[in-house]
Amino acid sequence: MLIKASAITSLTDARYFAAREVDFLGFNLEENTEGYLDPMYMKAIREWVEGPQIVGEFTAAPLSYVREAAAFFGLDAVQVPAALHGADLTALAGLTVIAALEGGDPEIDRLLQETGPHVQYFLIDISKIVEPATGALPDLERWKKRCTTYPVLIHADLTADQWPNLLNALQPAGLNLAGGEEERVGVKSFDEIEAIFEAIDLMMNDER
Repeated sequence: MLIKASAITSLTDARYFAAREVDFLGFNLEENTEGYLDPMYMKAIREWVEGPQIVGEFTAAPLSYVREAAAFFGLDAVQVPAALHGADLTALAGLTVIAALEGGDPEIDRLLQETGPHVQYFLIDISKIVEPATGALPDLERWKKRCTTYPVLIHADLTADQWPNLLNALQPAGLNLAGGEEERVGVKSFDEIEAIFEAIDLMMNDER
């Protein structure tokens, strides 16, 4: 199962997720947006980690800028919003593209179909539509079909004990976990994320 870590803002985050052998490390490289990280700092961080592919995350930047940034900073992949760009994602041909979607978007099926030929993965945030107390997902059968049809990375604000049931039900290509701010330089608690990793490891061992 693929795992992407998003919104990495520190070497502490990057080292932790790299040690956990995630597949992608995502950095928000779009100025004037929440969680922005100076690309030069991103380049410094990547010198200290090995393994994960480096993803530049963008929310409103023109695709021409995204392509230029991918080349200039040597990105392995880029993440952009599917709803903003649609079929124009052909402009990123030749790049590894992760298209971000909101799970509650009423146009989600159209967007999946329209952009599917132009992307390698979809990152779908279902945080706003899952039941917070149980992690239950409405219209589960439709979501199963989406995850069967497309290479989906699921993002959700779930507890460690809620993830296995959802992943077993959906069988997505992978999941997305978010980084965050350090408590102070070089210091951060990863207890919650570590619990998620342990739950997923246990689930995958049970499946073998």
